[in-house]
Amino acid sequence: MNYKKATSILLATLLLTACSGMRGGLTKNELDSSNNIAVVSLLGTNFNGIHIGTTIFSNVVYEETVPEWNIDGFTEELIISRLNQSDLRTAVVLQHDPNLNERLEETWSFLNGYDYKELIASAKSQGADTLILVKPTRYDNKPFHEPGYGFYERSFLGNAQSCVYSLFTMTVFSTNSGQELGWEWGFPCETGEVEIKWKDSFDQYTKEETQLLRLKVENSVKQNVLSALRALGY
Repeated sequence: MNYKKATSILLATLLLTACSGMRGGLTKNELDSSNNIAVVSLLGTNFNGIHIGTTIFSNVVYEETVPEWNIDGFTEELIISRLNQSDLRTAVVLQHDPNLNERLEETWSFLNGYDYKELIASAKSQGADTLILVKPTRYDNKPFHEPGYGFYERSFLGNAQSCVYSLFTMTVFSTNSGQELGWEWGFPCETGEVEIKWKDSFDQYTKEETQLLRLKVENSVKQNVLSALRALGY
């Protein structure tokens, strides 16, 4: 593990610990004032393949770029569809250029984490009183899962368990105050996959298996998104 990656993991742990009191549902007043909502997903286009073996020498990790899956668009539309079921709210996609995530990453600092001012200002300029952000993150209890989504397998002495997973946080901001109102996990899974075997590289999957992987990623994202929205009070 390189220094930058190790530092990022440490920072994520510190930041999530620091804001743990804000995890979970919004207050009634916050929900009542959350009427015009801008939604943005930054899950990205990287599919993570992760195999954790009996020893470190049998571990395999790879990334495959899958922009055609449009997981961010899927995630945003899912949230918007759920929020717009209420007559009290109107949710739309946060309009932004493709370099938004890159600029957000450049704001990162060890002491302060990310600076969300640009996202919040963009949402406010669209007339939104609330911003909902979905962003990949790490989870201490599942240290081998890469943030975002992918196919995870862990084997020990010939026995293996696997799961197509997603891992992120959903955070709610007030565009008027600029403050974070609450956040919730999109937790990863470790077991449950029975249809597809984990493979050492993405190009080893057939076209049919690749399509099924995409559907399974979408299903994981859907479960986690709906669970997070419920926990936040929406």
